[in-house]
Amino acid sequence: MRVLTTDVFCGAYLLAQGAKLVDLLVDRTGSREAGTFVFEGPDVLAHQETYSRGKAVAHVKAIRDGVTELRARLARALRRAAA
Repeated sequence: MRVLTTDVFCGAYLLAQGAKLVDLLVDRTGSREAGTFVFEGPDVLAHQETYSRGKAVAHVKAIRDGVTELRARLARALRRAAA
């Protein structure tokens, strides 16, 4: 199962739950740039639904590390897309 999200915090939660980031799609529509994270893993859809319902529970350090990693990957992807 695959899950796509533009939400860095949702992505960090998915990473904390054991999902794997398998792709990062860059959208450069007009003057705006955005990234969509693509995750795979066991129960990844259930974890996304838990997050969306506001019932997600995770270790704060795992979330912080995930946010840092996803932001860094997004920044690299946006730089590559601009080149």
